[in-house]
Amino acid sequence: MITLTIEDRSIENIFLNEFGGDKDRFFSFIKKSFQKLQNSKDLDLSHLNSHIQKAIDSGSSGKNHAELFRDFRSKYGIN
Repeated sequence: MITLTIEDRSIENIFLNEFGGDKDRFFSFIKKSFQKLQNSKDLDLSHLNSHIQKAIDSGSSGKNHAELFRDFRSKYGIN
């Protein structure tokens, strides 16, 4: 159970006007938005850039950027 106190006038207006004061719809929206945010973070591969650049700079792998990226995606289970 949660009690919600909205002290931000703009959020209160969204809750009342866009969701008709329906807490279930409001919380469902928040939940879905959070899930989308989490999913988009899961797809962010920028954390691999330094590994890719290190491999390229080493000169020893013989693979190009695309090949290394494919290998990292495979290694970390990202389609």
